[in-house]
Amino acid sequence: MAEETQTAEKSLEHKLNKIESSYSIRKRNSDKGVCVESDLTKEDVGNHAWVLDDACARMAWVAAHELLRSQEKNHLLRIENTHLNAFAQGEGDSLQAIAEIIFKNAERCAIRVQLFRGAPEHKASPETLIAEYNLQGQWYDIKEAAAKAEEIVAARNEQPVASKSQPLTPKEQAIEDKKRRIFEGACEVIGREGYAATTIRKVAKAAGLPISTMYQYIESKEDLLFMITSGCMEEIFDYMYEEMSTDHPPAQKLEEAVTAYMKYISKNRRYINLVYRETRALSRHNREKVFDIERKFTQLWEAIIIEGNKEGVFDAPKSRLAANMVYFFCNVWSLRYWSVQDYTEEEVKEYLMRFIRQGLN
Repeated sequence: MAEETQTAEKSLEHKLNKIESSYSIRKRNSDKGVCVESDLTKEDVGNHAWVLDDACARMAWVAAHELLRSQEKNHLLRIENTHLNAFAQGEGDSLQAIAEIIFKNAERCAIRVQLFRGAPEHKASPETLIAEYNLQGQWYDIKEAAAKAEEIVAARNEQPVASKSQPLTPKEQAIEDKKRRIFEGACEVIGREGYAATTIRKVAKAAGLPISTMYQYIESKEDLLFMITSGCMEEIFDYMYEEMSTDHPPAQKLEEAVTAYMKYISKNRRYINLVYRETRALSRHNREKVFDIERKFTQLWEAIIIEGNKEGVFDAPKSRLAANMVYFFCNVWSLRYWSVQDYTEEEVKEYLMRFIRQGLN
């Protein structure tokens, strides 16, 4: 476990040093917390509103982690949610980011990073404030990671599947049927014409529903896209947990997860490809909600890998990185289907498992 902690710390240290050396970031103490400062380049203040550019996110990230690094020697924070309030474009060639902890307990932490733009060595003030980032996350303790991941799996497995243990009433079933028709109609229209050309009227026609009925379930065209993306991810969750057995050893559990996900892809490939293609059209708020669902799904894979690490079956100290790679490799069956469709699902799965086993061992 000590080696895993050192690996994670070295990775973070390397990432921070790379950013700091690339952008000449200067650090100093602040009354509120930690302040980092950097000179802006022409690219940072180009044609776009610069507060939405990489410079802003870069400085907020470095300031937050510098603050944590100065106060928390034995913990890392896994950032889960970020929220940006952009106030003004501002003027000047220098950017300051001041980070302070606004909430902290044994499990979570919230950080506020205020960004100020002005002349070099300018003082932070309300007049030079241009944006504010709020970051929230969970303390990352390698020793407790396995237990946390197992809790996630157990909590999910305890949720009953409504269709099996809690039959819907006729009224609830009618509502679900209409939502499904809207879902399938939206997939058909967006998949055929793209999100930009899609209208609620076209989806209503494809779903066989009056427009007035559509507006009982959605308020805008974006709601249709969010319904597809979030609904698809939730369906994957339910399908995976129905197909997997929590009593099996981690190596078998991993193969069951890969098998289940590939079966789901075979049945719902057009939905998955649509999600990957059109998610960028969502608002920042809805994208973050979809990303949160994706993170939870990745944690399912990570839980299996951590369990395997504990039992000596796997040797993957960077369990979250490994989980993301396994998840992405499975999506070859969806995103690269045009190139691998000459192979059967079983052939692709067997070859994929060979790669995964070698990578985890």
